[in-house]
Amino acid sequence: MGQPHSLLGGSSVASYVQAIRSNQQTAKDFYAEKIELDAGELVKMLLLDAIFIIQFLREYNKEPGVQESKGDPIFGFEHVKSHILRDLMLFENQIPMFIVRDLFQLSNRDNLKFRDLVWPLFQHRRDVPEVLPDAPHLLGLVHAGKFCSSVQQLSRRNYKYREMENILSATELREAGIVFKKNPENKDPSLLDITFENKTIYITKLEMTDETESWLRNMIAYEFYLPRNKRKCISDYAFFLKCLMSSSKDAELLRRCGVISNCLGGDARVYEVIDRLVTNVFISEDFLYSDAFDSINNYSKRKRNRWLAVLRRHHFNNPWTAISLVAAAVLLSVGIVQMVFALLSFYGD
Repeated sequence: MGQPHSLLGGSSVASYVQAIRSNQQTAKDFYAEKIELDAGELVKMLLLDAIFIIQFLREYNKEPGVQESKGDPIFGFEHVKSHILRDLMLFENQIPMFIVRDLFQLSNRDNLKFRDLVWPLFQHRRDVPEVLPDAPHLLGLVHAGKFCSSVQQLSRRNYKYREMENILSATELREAGIVFKKNPENKDPSLLDITFENKTIYITKLEMTDETESWLRNMIAYEFYLPRNKRKCISDYAFFLKCLMSSSKDAELLRRCGVISNCLGGDARVYEVIDRLVTNVFISEDFLYSDAFDSINNYSKRKRNRWLAVLRRHHFNNPWTAISLVAAAVLLSVGIVQMVFALLSFYGD
C-alpha cells in the first residue's frame, strides 16, 4: 500500500495535526472510558489510524490486480485484505467519524465522494445509501446505512411492542405444518426481511462463514450501547434465529430449505455460533418481529394444523405411501359396503 505521505497531497502534516487538535476534546468525549494518553499521543494515534483507514479504502477502490502486480503486502494477499476489512468493523477499533471525514476532505485530491470511499465496508456498492446517515463511527455507519434503512421499510407493517411468546423451533414448526423458504434473490431482499404468509416463513438466505459471527457480534455490541428508544435490529434478528434453532437439527433443516448457506463445516457449528451470539442479548422494546411471532404462534397452536402436517409427512411424502393409503381406504370402504349389504340381506330374510 502507498506510503502515508502519498495521502497528504498538497496538504502539510501540520494541517492534519491541527484538524485533529482543534477537535481534541470532542474526540476524547467519543470514548466511553477515560483516555490516559496525553494530548500529543492522542493526536498521533488518531492521525495514524485515520490515515491508514483512508489510504486502505482508497487502494481498495483501485482496479483489481494493480496492487498485486506491485507486490503490495496487503492487497497482494486476499486473506490479509479481508482481515483488515473485518478489523475495521470491530467495535473496539472505532475512531470518531468526524476525524475520518475531516482528514479525507483534506486529502481528497481526486474529488472522490465519501460514499464511494466507504463502500467496501458495506460489501456491495448497491448496499450503500445515496445519502449516508449520520453515524458516530464506521461501524455505526454500516449499521445505520445497510440495516436501519431496511428496518424503516419493515416498520410500515406497524410492529408494536407487547408481551410476546417465543416461537417454537424450526423442527417443531415443521411438525405444525409450517414450511421455510428463502426470499427470492431477484428482489434483492434485506437480510432482516422475515415474513410469515400462507403457512410459510420467508427468510433471506444467511451465509454462515468464518466472518459472519464477527460482524454480527460487533453489530450487537454496538446496539447494546444505543439509547433505549432505538431499535436494535440486529439483536432482534439474531434472537429470531435463536428461537428457530434450539439444536443442530434445526440448523440442518434451515440449511436444507436454503435459508442458511453453511461454510463452517457442520450444522452443529451454525447452531453454536447463533447460540453464543444471543447470550445476554437485549432485544428492542419495539421488537421488529412481534407481529410475525404472533402470526406464527397462532398458526402453530392449532391442533388441526398439526394433524394435517403429520398426515402429509407420514402418508403423502411420496407417491407409494399415498397410493397405499388410498388403496387401504378403498378396501376399507368396500369392506364396509359388503358388511352393510350382508346385514341388510340377513335382516331382510
